[in-house]
Amino acid sequence: LGAVQDQEGLLFKVGENIGLDCQNAGIHWNLAPVVDINNNPENPVIGYRSFGDDKDKVTSKSTAIIQGMSSVGILNAIKHFPGHGDTATDSHLGLPVIDKSKETLVENELFPFKKLIQKGIDSVMVGHLQIPSLDSSGNPATTSYPIITELLRKELGFEGVIISDALNMHAVSKKYSTRGTLEAAAFQAGMDMMCFSEHPSEGIEKILDS
Repeated sequence: LGAVQDQEGLLFKVGENIGLDCQNAGIHWNLAPVVDINNNPENPVIGYRSFGDDKDKVTSKSTAIIQGMSSVGILNAIKHFPGHGDTATDSHLGLPVIDKSKETLVENELFPFKKLIQKGIDSVMVGHLQIPSLDSSGNPATTSYPIITELLRKELGFEGVIISDALNMHAVSKKYSTRGTLEAAAFQAGMDMMCFSEHPSEGIEKILDS
């Protein structure tokens, strides 16, 4: 799909048919598309999940897929905010660190997110990424108030649903070993929905106690 030229035609139809498949399976919310820019050839987890290494093509192709899904009533989620493309670590196994300036991130990694938010999307999935220039605490983006609330909500003006990447992934599950602390930290950072929470009961208790 990254090589398709007729994106407003064929990619729209792909999105529409994915939407119809979801509809037939009783699925209303597709956690897609990936809008990461695949600008690191050593990336072990994004690769061909991305539309490519060009920010404009990634944005336009993602737009066509989203429009196709939306045309048949399927909700979308762009991911993995604020950009999982330039990593050499698989966040299923460890916590990737992206050591870039905010200016560089705004120019490239954040570009598709900003443009798509302006067009209007349903939800944003936050990835497990440590980005010192955006949050010096060392917390992953999934539990980062500066990244979720200050950057995504306030600076980029996103008003839809914010959902986490899977909370059973080792990037975060190893860091927050006490049951429920990960869920509570994500909630306090501004997360709306927790994907694949391993300890929902304990998480609810800690959220209510906080």
